[in-house]
Amino acid sequence: MNIYAQSSVSGKIVDSSNVEKPIPNAVLITDQQRYFFSDLQGEFSIELKSGEHIQKIVSIGYETLNAFEGFSILKLSPAKSADSERVDQDEINSIADTQSISSNFSFKSLSKTSISNSVPDFILRKAADIRLTKKEGFQEKLKAVSVKGLDKVVPKMVNKDIYSFDWFQTYIEIFDYQFVSPFHSQHTPHYEFYSIYETPEVKVLSFSPLKKGFIRSFQGVVIIDKLRSKFKKLQVVLDGDFKLNLITDYHPATGLPKKTQAFIYPGTGGTKLSFFGGGLAFGRIQKKNPEENDALLTHQQVFYDFVAEDSISPFPKPFTKIYEDEPGEISEAYWSNFEYAFIADEKETPKTLEAYIQEENIEKRVERISAFDGGYYPISIFDVDLTRLFKFNNYEGLRLGVGVITNESFSENYRLGGFTAYGFKDKNLKYGLNGGMLLNSDTSTWLNAFYDNDIDEVGMNNFLTDQRVYSLFEPRLVNITFFYKYEKYGLSLQHNFTPQLMTEFKVDKSSISQTENYAFLNDGILYDDYDLSTAVFGLRWTPNNTYSKIGKGIYINDTSTPEISAQVSQSFDGVMAGDFSFTKLSAKIEYQIQHSWGSLSSIELGGDIGFGDIPLTHSFHAFPNSPNKPNILSRFSVAGVKSFETMFFNEFFSTKLATLHLKHKLAAFQLSNTIQPELIFISRHALGDFENPEQHQGISFNTLSKGFNEAGFELNKLFFGFGLSFAYRYGAYHLPNLEDNISLKFTFYLKL
Repeated sequence: MNIYAQSSVSGKIVDSSNVEKPIPNAVLITDQQRYFFSDLQGEFSIELKSGEHIQKIVSIGYETLNAFEGFSILKLSPAKSADSERVDQDEINSIADTQSISSNFSFKSLSKTSISNSVPDFILRKAADIRLTKKEGFQEKLKAVSVKGLDKVVPKMVNKDIYSFDWFQTYIEIFDYQFVSPFHSQHTPHYEFYSIYETPEVKVLSFSPLKKGFIRSFQGVVIIDKLRSKFKKLQVVLDGDFKLNLITDYHPATGLPKKTQAFIYPGTGGTKLSFFGGGLAFGRIQKKNPEENDALLTHQQVFYDFVAEDSISPFPKPFTKIYEDEPGEISEAYWSNFEYAFIADEKETPKTLEAYIQEENIEKRVERISAFDGGYYPISIFDVDLTRLFKFNNYEGLRLGVGVITNESFSENYRLGGFTAYGFKDKNLKYGLNGGMLLNSDTSTWLNAFYDNDIDEVGMNNFLTDQRVYSLFEPRLVNITFFYKYEKYGLSLQHNFTPQLMTEFKVDKSSISQTENYAFLNDGILYDDYDLSTAVFGLRWTPNNTYSKIGKGIYINDTSTPEISAQVSQSFDGVMAGDFSFTKLSAKIEYQIQHSWGSLSSIELGGDIGFGDIPLTHSFHAFPNSPNKPNILSRFSVAGVKSFETMFFNEFFSTKLATLHLKHKLAAFQLSNTIQPELIFISRHALGDFENPEQHQGISFNTLSKGFNEAGFELNKLFFGFGLSFAYRYGAYHLPNLEDNISLKFTFYLKL
C-alpha cells in the first residue's frame, strides 16, 4: 500500500532579505519533473507521489534553491546578476499561433464556484456540452445549472463567466473586468518574458508587465512543452483592486485547457465584485470599500472527453450559451454521478442557508435584480417599466407615469402591456396599450399590436431596433421645448435572422397635432393637423456580440463593437387617409477601441436623408442640448450622452444630415476607492441641409450647410455619479457673443 502513498507538503516562499515579502509564481520542480507554483502570498500546498521529492525552486530575480531543511518557510536569495534569458516576443507569438490544433472540437465541462463571506456560502454548479468550431467559435449547451438553495435559474447564473476560456485572445475577462492578454501579438510588446528553467522537454517562462503601473495586466509563469510547442501549465496573479490566483493545466494533444482553479478575494478595493450585484450580500466578494477581508471566491473547472474532428458541427442554434430546460433545483444525486469528486457536495443544504434565503427573500431579490438590469421591476405577473416613472421637460413639466408588461409568470408565448402618464404643466393624460404573440423563440419572432396617445420631440428620429436604453434619469429630456402630439396604432413584426442581426417591420397610422404655432404648407394647403400612414423597416447588426438562449428568452452575453443600425421609412399619400408621401433613410455605426492602459476611444458616424413632402415634425435634428437662455449660468443644466451641448434647441433642422462624434476616455484616476473620476475628450461635428424651408410656417431655423463644430471635455463621476462638462463652439456657426459659444453643465452617470 505504501507504493501508492502520497505525502502533503505545504509552506511559504519569501525573500531572504525581507521575510515579510512573499514570492509569488515561484516554480517548485520535483525529481519526476512535475511543476507546482507558489500563490500570490508565496504559499504552496502540493501532493507528492510516493518517493517523489522537491528537487529545486526557481523564480525570476532569485537564486535557485536546491537544498531543503524544511518547508514551512523557504527563503530565496535575490540574484546578484541577471541569469535569466530574455525571450523574444516572436517566440511567444509563435507558440500562441500553434497552441490549438486546427480542427473542430467537442468536449464536456463541469464547474463549481463557491463564494464564502459573512453570510452563508454561495455555491454555483454547471454541467455543459461544448463545441469549439471554426464557424461559431465557443458554444456551451448547458445540461444543468444550479445555485444551492435557489429553485429558479436567472440569466446571470447562466451567463456569468469567472474567467475567459481563451487566453490567446486580445483581452481576458476576469469577473466582468477586462485585462490585457500577455499572449496576444497586439499586447506581447507590453510584457517581458524570461526563461528561468529549461530541459530538453520543457521551458519555464516568467512574465510581467514591461512598465510599472500597467493597470490591466498580469504577472505569471508558464511551462512550455517544447516537443509540442504548446502550453503545459499556466499561472497568473493579480494584486490590485482585487486579488487573483489562477492556474490552468492544458490538454497535451489538443492544446486546450483541461483543468482550471481560480481564487479571487478582496484587494485594495475600488471595484465591486458580486455575482448578482444590487447590494445583495449573497454571492458578493467585495464592495468598492472592502469590508469582508476574509471573503473568497473559489472556482474549479474541468474539461474532458475531447474529440477533435473537422466533421464536428456547431450546435444548430447559433448562441454562445444555450440552456433550454429550466428544471428548477438540481438534485444532489445528479452532481454525485460524475467521476470528479469536487463537483459533488455530500452535505445537505444547511438550515442556516435555508433560513437566510427565506428571511432575506433572496430568490425574489435575485429575480428583481435580473429584471432591474433591463429597466423593469417585477411584481407578480407584471414587470413595471422603470423608465416611465419619472420625467421632466419644459412642455409637460413634471411627468409622472407607470408602465407595465406581463412577464413569463403570465405566459411565455403572449405578452400584454400598457402605460399611462400625466404632465402637471400641460395637464394632459397620455396612455397606450400593446400586446404580442411569440411566433418563434429561436429567432425571437414576435407579432405585436399597439395603440399610443402621447407626445414626441419635433425632429426626433428613433431607430426601431435600438436596444432598450435604461436610465433612471434622461439628461437631455429636461431641456426639450418643441413637441408634437400624436395618436397612433399599428402592427409590428420583430425577427432576428441571427442573434447578431435583429430586424423589425412596422406599419402604423398616426394623427398629428401641434403644441406650437407651426403649420406645413404643401400644394397650397396649410396643415397644422395631419394624418400619416407609414411603413418602417429597421435592422441592427452587432457582428461581435454574443448571445445566450435561456428557456424561450434571448439575452446578451457579451457586447463588442461595431454596432451598425439602418432604417428606411415610407409615408404613403392616400393610403388609409394619409396626407403626405415621403421617404426617410437613416444609418449609423458605433465603434470602440479599447487601449492597453485602460483608456477607450469611440467613434459614432451617422447619416440621415429624407425626400418628399416631409413636415418639420418628421425631419431630423442633430440632438441639440443648449437651452435658449441668455448666459452661461442660466444655461447650466445636464449634459446629454450623444448631443451637441452648444447647439441651441430649434436652431437647426435638416432633411439631409451627417454627424460625427469622437471621444477618448482616459483610465479612471484612482483618487480613492469611491472617488475615481474619468476624463473624456470630445469632438463633435455635423453637416446638413434642408430642402424647401419656406414650406414650414410659424418657425424660423437655420441649416447646417456650413458645418457645425464643437469640442470639449467631461470630468465624470466626481461625486455620486455627478461630474462636469465643458464644450466650445467654433467654426462657421461661431456666435458673435463669446459666452453664447460656451456650454458648462453637469453630467450624471449612475451604474447600479
